[in-house]
Amino acid sequence: MEELEDFFLNSKPAKIMVKLGDRTTDNYASSLSSEVDATYAHTVRIIARMEEFDLIKTEKSGRKKIIKLTEDGKDVAQDLTCLYNKFKRI
Repeated sequence: MEELEDFFLNSKPAKIMVKLGDRTTDNYASSLSSEVDATYAHTVRIIARMEEFDLIKTEKSGRKKIIKLTEDGKDVAQDLTCLYNKFKRI
């Protein structure tokens, strides 16, 4: 559990989860990397870790991998979005 907590207390993974929870964004690695200001390679490593924690699933669509949240991933994304919104109000 501590490994998961350490992972999400970093800003890039948290921002990626928030973006994945936002249904208006394109959910593939290259668009996410530009939206959260991370390199493509770093974003791909984060996505791989999220898949290990069963928070996302990837599906191949042509040349792109579409990233979808699992039920647990949706819960985490919603909680992180609430947390970010609270930080904005402070």
